[in-house]
Amino acid sequence: MHYRFFALSAALLAAACSSSSSNDGGDSGAPADASADASGDASTDASSTDAGADGAPADGAQACNALANIAPMVAISYVASAPPAAQGGTIADGTYTMTAATIYTGVGGPSGPAGDGQVTIQITGSTIQVVTSGAAPNHLTTTLMTSNTSFTRTDTCPDTMMQSGSYTATPTTFTVILPAGTFPDGGAKTLVEVFTKQ
Repeated sequence: MHYRFFALSAALLAAACSSSSSNDGGDSGAPADASADASGDASTDASSTDAGADGAPADGAQACNALANIAPMVAISYVASAPPAAQGGTIADGTYTMTAATIYTGVGGPSGPAGDGQVTIQITGSTIQVVTSGAAPNHLTTTLMTSNTSFTRTDTCPDTMMQSGSYTATPTTFTVILPAGTFPDGGAKTLVEVFTKQ
């Protein structure tokens, strides 16, 4: 299973997670798929095939940005509790790296490792440039609109995917809270990514 940041890049994409939810869970209660990547793109649109194996655009493909991925590789975990509540706030411009990623599975849900991810974002006003590890496209550009504690993002490159979620912002962090699909028994998953300003 792969997630698309913000499920934004990633990052974290509810439809993709739902389509692969049959691979999650099991008799032990632990997720069966330990290869989740919170920064990979699970979409199958034509634009996602335009990148080469090294994440660089294939010949003739548009490069959305030249942002370097300076983030550390972050371990992603399933945690059997409710996700934190969004607080909203003012999102500060700057370059951020993902420093934590957790998939909350609800009280009594599965827990354990869920893979790893690496995401760097650059925020300038309502525009966010993204570079991720994992499946293509690795470089994305998106526009973020906020209202209270919620946001809607619309990709402007390489596709026009839209997604909604909630967030918490401080002067030095940006936390994204996204629906991440359901388990076969109907239990919901919520992805929380924490980005720290560099």
